Amino acid sequence: MHLRIPTDIKPIRRTRMISRIPGPSRRTLAALAACTALVVAGPVATAQAATASTGSGTDSGTSSGTTVHFPGLPQVGALFSSADYTGSTAAHFCTGTVIDSPRGDIVLTAAHCVWSASKDTYSHSSITFAPGYDNGPNAHLGGVWNVEQIDVSPGYQADGNPADDYAFLIIAPQHGLTIQQVTGGLRLATTRLPQQVSVVGYNDLAYDADGNEPIVCRATAFEETDDGEPWARFNCPNYQDGTSGGPWITRSGAVMGVIGGYEQGGDSPNWSYSAIFNTATLAFYRSVAMPGR
Repeated sequence: MHLRIPTDIKPIRRTRMISRIPGPSRRTLAALAACTALVVAGPVATAQAATASTGSGTDSGTSSGTTVHFPGLPQVGALFSSADYTGSTAAHFCTGTVIDSPRGDIVLTAAHCVWSASKDTYSHSSITFAPGYDNGPNAHLGGVWNVEQIDVSPGYQADGNPADDYAFLIIAPQHGLTIQQVTGGLRLATTRLPQQVSVVGYNDLAYDADGNEPIVCRATAFEETDDGEPWARFNCPNYQDGTSGGPWITRSGAVMGVIGGYEQGGDSPNWSYSAIFNTATLAFYRSVAMPGR
């Protein structure tokens, strides 16, 4: 179902395919390579990594990666209530990613970021997206873009099923350009486990004084079963509220998950979950992405 944002709902503060889509551009892969290199090298090798956190242990046998602040990726950004996006102290609430699409106007996030299943309504009256946000909007990437439509996965909209915790945001153009023409887009893919991913997100300022700088961690994502459902999981510290919707980016530059799903992404900052992206995810993407819909 395609859902237009209503104008009479008060904002509620929230925490935490097709046939083959064209592959990522050279600019996308170069940015992703820089992101991965930063994680591998660690915070000592880059002056722009303000802090680093290394996991001291998890409840699984998979080792933890190292989480660092970094300059960010042009395709990944922070979500804001429209009244809150200006200034370095703005309160972003979730993370989103520009996804490669025929119309070039789609951002992927977690469904629980934008839809309240308990209230059967939107979590925010209006939303803006700031790609490449790093202590403020990035003017070279168009600054802040308006969300003009929200498409929540049918399963999550119906009953808040965490296995369907993903949504697509339709972004209004600026000066005749789509957001993908400015930022590039990452390919959407089904989940394949285990494999290494780099996960990007924006911590809530209430939990991270440097939350206006994105974080990234490279780790092996693996499958875990909880409440009878399979989930994707990775172990990295300091993924606080606000990182929900953060993309799980594979070595090839595809997005195979977002922070969300089980426990809306996890009840500890030391590990995070994603719903399993499958053929139903790609079919829903097709219904949203097709030109002239």
